[in-house]
Amino acid sequence: MKPWFLVLPAMAAMLAGCQTGQEQVSEYPKAAYERCIIKVAISNISAKHEIAAFMGVSLERMPPLLCRRLVDAMKSGRLTFSDINRLQFDQSTDIWKVIKGD
Repeated sequence: MKPWFLVLPAMAAMLAGCQTGQEQVSEYPKAAYERCIIKVAISNISAKHEIAAFMGVSLERMPPLLCRRLVDAMKSGRLTFSDINRLQFDQSTDIWKVIKGD
């Protein structure tokens, strides 16, 4: 697996596509989940492989599991859009724990 910082730009772009208003995630989690699935589906294949390896799941299981974890974390307030945005600047965020399932 590549060092995580090499996957970071692709990961940030993928997660940015999963964004919507924080209130909308709480009100419409199914819509947020579906937008995330679509964004992951059109993402770079090597980024998808790296994320699946990081999560410890198959490539087929990665998109729904990743999106479920992100939407659930945003609904609960564990993650915010600021966390996703901080990825682009290599700043501290709990997003890696959420993606890993910790």
